[in-house]
Amino acid sequence: MKHSPLWLVVPMLALLGCARQAPGPVAAAPSASSSAITAPAAADDYPAVLQASGTEPFWGVRVEGAALDYTTPDTQQSPRHFEGTREVRDGRLRVQGGEGQDAFRLTIERATCSDGMSDLPHPYTAEFVLGAETLKGCARDPAVPVPAP
Repeated sequence: MKHSPLWLVVPMLALLGCARQAPGPVAAAPSASSSAITAPAAADDYPAVLQASGTEPFWGVRVEGAALDYTTPDTQQSPRHFEGTREVRDGRLRVQGGEGQDAFRLTIERATCSDGMSDLPHPYTAEFVLGAETLKGCARDPAVPVPAP
């Protein structure tokens, strides 16, 4: 009976597959001051649509995703529209964008808030910065009815 040399090749190939490979270059560990190290962004579990408002002066911001409309008593019929970025960091929702006098930042945070006039409880605080002006107030999901005081 004749044996084929193939029966010797198969076990040798199996052994070669198990051989150790030379280690590749090791990447340097990032330094503590590396700007590439950032905390991961938290999930955006805030409502997609929010209504923020404040008194003295009266103002309102309606947020839809990363866009917002800003109104005052003088601009009720023609709100200023802004597009920006939306992210949640450290538990706060931030919608921001623009440049110069059109730079804006809306920060929403989970904390019980009263607008000071109606005494209706709101589930969020709001701070809206437009250019050099900072406005503070409350925010809520307009789809959720406001409970009585």
